[in-house]
Amino acid sequence: MAIVSLALGLVSMMQLSVDLTDNELRAMLSLSPPESPTPRAKPTNKFADNPKAIELGEKLFFREGLAGEGTTQSCASCHNPDLGWADGIQFAKGDGVGTLNTPTVRNSAFSNFVFWDGRADSLWAQAAHPIESPIEMHGSRLGVLHTINDDVELKKLWVELFGELPKYLTSDIAALHAAPNEEFGEIWQGIKASEQLAINTAFVKTLKAIAAFERTVISKHSAFDLFVNGLRKNDIELIEKLSPQAQRGMQLFVGKANCINCHFGPLLSDGQFHNIGLEPYQDIMPVVGRPDGIEKVRLDLFNGRNQFSDDTSWKANGQMLYMISNEHTVGALKTPSLRDVALTAPYMHDGRFATLEAVVQFYSLLPGFPGIGHREETLNRLLLSDDELAELVAFLKSLSSL
Repeated sequence: MAIVSLALGLVSMMQLSVDLTDNELRAMLSLSPPESPTPRAKPTNKFADNPKAIELGEKLFFREGLAGEGTTQSCASCHNPDLGWADGIQFAKGDGVGTLNTPTVRNSAFSNFVFWDGRADSLWAQAAHPIESPIEMHGSRLGVLHTINDDVELKKLWVELFGELPKYLTSDIAALHAAPNEEFGEIWQGIKASEQLAINTAFVKTLKAIAAFERTVISKHSAFDLFVNGLRKNDIELIEKLSPQAQRGMQLFVGKANCINCHFGPLLSDGQFHNIGLEPYQDIMPVVGRPDGIEKVRLDLFNGRNQFSDDTSWKANGQMLYMISNEHTVGALKTPSLRDVALTAPYMHDGRFATLEAVVQFYSLLPGFPGIGHREETLNRLLLSDDELAELVAFLKSLSSL
C-alpha cells in the first residue's frame, strides 16, 4: 500500500505497485493531462481545421499515383495506418531506397519542425518534399495538379474548397517528371513567372489539405492514461489497467532512468534535437542533422515566413526565431514522441534497432562514439538490470492507443 500525497491539492491512498515520491507523481501526471491534447491553431494554414479540407486531404493522402503520370506511390505507402502510420521497414522505400527511417505521421501536428533534422516548419511544407523527391514519390507539383484535374472526385472537392484549378495544366508532364526538382530545372525556368505562381499557389493549397487531414491523426488513450485517470478518480479498476511491471517501468522513466529529461509532456517528447551518440551505421555517412535542417528550412520556398504562408508574421512563426546551429547541434536529430512507440519499429533515424529492448539497452550502456559531433552531455550510462530493462519496455508498450 502506497500513500501518495500531492501539493496539487489531491490526496489519494490506493493500491499501487510502487511508492511514488511527490516529485515522481507530479512528473508522471504531467505525461497524461486530464484532457487529451489537441493541435494548436496553425495560422500559416488557414485550412488547417476546415472539415472540407480534411475530407479532401484524406483522399489525397491515400491516392496512389498522386505525384503525377508514371508514379505509383501514395502518402500512405510510407505512412500506413496499419503500421503505426509509418512503414515498418528500416529505410524509407519509394522510387528508390533512402538511408533514413520513416517517422510516423501520428502526432506530427504537434511539432514545430518536421523531419529528423527539422528541415520543414509545418506539415504542409513537409508534404512537398516526398512528392518531388526522386527516391520517394518522384513526381512534381504540376503532376499533382494533373492528378487532381483528371480525377472527377478529387477535382470536385478541390474546386469546391479552393476554386478553379490553374489554366496551366498543358505543360509537358513527362519532362517535368524526369526533372522532379523542376523549380531549379530548365523546364520550370521556361514557364512564365505568372504560370509558376499559379501552379505553386494551387500546389500549396493541395499541401495544406493534406496537412489538415494529418492533423487528425492523433494517439488515443492508452493503458497508462487509464491508470493516471484512475489515480485522479481513486478508481482501483482503472489503476489496474497498468501492470505492476509497467508501473515500475514508469517510475524508472520519471526517476532513475531520467528518460523524462527529453521525453516529457503529453507527447513524451521535448520536440527538440539531440545527438545521442550513435556510432556510424555500416558504410552510411553520418547525418549533419540540425544545422543542415536549419539551413534548409530558412531557404524553403514554403516556410511560414514566405509568400505562400497564410500568416507570415513572427508571432505565427516564432519557432523560426531561435534555431540553434553550432558545434553542440551537429549530429542532433529530433526527439520522437513515445506515444504508440511499440507500433513503429524499427527505431532510431537509421532504423538500426529492431526492438524496444535494443533501444533501452543502448541507453543503458551508451556504447561507442558518434560519427559526427558529440554526444549530448546530459546522457549518462544507466547500467540497468535485466529486470529494469524489461520494466521500462513494459511501460513504453503501455503507451499504445487502445
